[in-house]
Amino acid sequence: MKNKYHQQSPVKVGRISYINAAPIYYGLDKGLKPAWLKMVTAPPSVLNNMMANGDIDISPVSSVAYARHQNDWLLMPDLSIACSGDVMSVILVSKYPFDRLNNKRVILIDESATTVELLKLLFIIKKARPIFEIGAIQHPSDIPKDADAALIIGDAALKEKWSNHYDYILDLGNMWMELTGLPFVFAVWAVQKSFAHKRPDALSAIIDLFHISKKEGDQHIGQIVESASLKLGISIDMSEKYFDRLCCDLGPMQIKGLESFFSSLYKEKILSEKVTLSFVTSQ
Repeated sequence: MKNKYHQQSPVKVGRISYINAAPIYYGLDKGLKPAWLKMVTAPPSVLNNMMANGDIDISPVSSVAYARHQNDWLLMPDLSIACSGDVMSVILVSKYPFDRLNNKRVILIDESATTVELLKLLFIIKKARPIFEIGAIQHPSDIPKDADAALIIGDAALKEKWSNHYDYILDLGNMWMELTGLPFVFAVWAVQKSFAHKRPDALSAIIDLFHISKKEGDQHIGQIVESASLKLGISIDMSEKYFDRLCCDLGPMQIKGLESFFSSLYKEKILSEKVTLSFVTSQ
C-alpha cells in the first residue's frame, strides 16, 4: 500500500481532537497509518471549514456540515460518532429546566455545528426562544455569571464537574432519543467528490484502513478507556461508561436517525433544502 501511493501527493485526512474519535483511529495510531496519509487534528468546526475550503480530502465533519455540502461531499460507509440515549459529552448546563429558558441567555459554543442546530431544534419543538450568544467554554469559569445556560461539548463536558455549578445537566443525546426513539448522529466521515473521482484507488485503500483501524479499536477498547481516563483526569468507571454509550457505526438505525434529524431541520427551515445521503460507491 505504501509503495503504490507514496509518490503521489499526500492524502490529507482530518481527525477530531476529542477522545470520542479514539476507537476509529486506534489502528492508525498504532502503526497502520501509511506515510502518504497526512493527519490533520482539529475541533469539528475547523475540520468543517477545511473540508468546505477543499483544504483536506477526507474528514469527520459535523452531520449538519454534510447536509450543507451534500453536493460536494460523499459519505464513507459505517463510520460515525453517534449515540442511542445519553452521550455524556454533549450537554446543556442550566440554572432552569429546559422549558423555562424562554427569553433566557444561552451561551453556544462555536466548535460544532451539529450540536448547536440540534439544541436550536429542541428549543423550537419545546416552543422556547432563548437569547443565544457565542462563547468559548472549557471550564465553568468561562461562562458569564449572568448567563442562564450554556452548551458544553467534547472533552470539557466529561472532565469538569458541571453538577457542582448548575442545577440542571441536560444530555442532548437523551433528549433526542426521548423525542424520536432514534439514535443521534453527531458526526460522519465525508470525502470530497473531486477526490473520489480523481483517486478512487487511494480512497478504497483509505476506507479499508479506517475499517481495520476501527476494528482494532473495538478489540482494544480497554486501552482506549484507560488512556482517556488519564488524559481527562476522570475515573476508569466514567471513561468506560462513556465509551459503552458511544457508537462509531453508521448502520440502518443511525441512518434513520440522521435522516429524521435532517428532515426536522428542513421542516423548521434551518436547512434550505432536503438532504440525500450519498455514499462512496464500491470501486
